[in-house]
Amino acid sequence: MKVIETTVLYEGKLRGVRDVIESDDGRRHTHETIEHPGAVVILPIMPDGRICCISQYRHSLRRDFLELPAGMIEKGEVPHICAGREIREEIGMAARELIPMGAIVPAPGFCTEVQYLFVARDLYEDPAQPDEDEQISLYPMTVQEMEQAIVSGSFSDAKSIALLMKARLQGLL
Repeated sequence: MKVIETTVLYEGKLRGVRDVIESDDGRRHTHETIEHPGAVVILPIMPDGRICCISQYRHSLRRDFLELPAGMIEKGEVPHICAGREIREEIGMAARELIPMGAIVPAPGFCTEVQYLFVARDLYEDPAQPDEDEQISLYPMTVQEMEQAIVSGSFSDAKSIALLMKARLQGLL
């Protein structure tokens, strides 16, 4: 595949582009992509063993979602620094141990986003202000409560489910 031409459709926090692509056999087609700087997802394990989940309003779908703390990587920021910043902003805590769990790609068919996964342990209070556009409430849950909420459909955030599963499979929960 070879990109023949790129047109910028939108530019803001994210960028939308339309590429004209030529395949190896000479056929051409267009493809639209959302360019994303990447994000982090954190599974914070509280001292009592519960997971610190959050409820956050997501305007794109116009409702609150139960999920794990997460956020967009800022320009020049490395994922583990972003993870530390995000748990301070979203749950008012910091972690003495931040375990990298690899990465996932949530929508490779149309988006360049890579989500870096972390488990945060040995938490302590370290309050910071959330972003002004965030409306967040804390919902500490046991692993079993999270799993029941996934089965019932009240916990449907894919990035959070993926990280929970990965942490379970690696024996961290």
